[in-house]
Amino acid sequence: MIESQTYNFTVNIVLDSNNEAIFTYFQDGQQVSGGGTVNERNCLGIYTLNETTFEQGFKFTRAKFTNIEGECAQDFSYLVTDAGKTIQISDSDENSGTACMIFTAKYNGDNYESADPQIKNEG
Repeated sequence: MIESQTYNFTVNIVLDSNNEAIFTYFQDGQQVSGGGTVNERNCLGIYTLNETTFEQGFKFTRAKFTNIEGECAQDFSYLVTDAGKTIQISDSDENSGTACMIFTAKYNGDNYESADPQIKNEG
């Protein structure tokens, strides 16, 4: 089993015509779901707003995790860094299951939540 793997994502946020935030995730220039399956203990997901999104005024403020299957939401924690440009998600991968991860970003005084990238923890 690999230990302490780091996954880097770039995040774009735009508001649609209904003033809903659309979060789009990229890894190595390719669009991805932003979630995935974790088989490593103590991995780290680093989500960084792209320059355009950050310059427009979006900033990460928090993340929340809920169990979908099993009891793995407790394995996750977050840290907002770089004045809200980056949010780091730590996953101990202690428990198997699937969790919903929702990011909150602030823009012009309003909070916007992402759709729910899902993370599956496998032992």
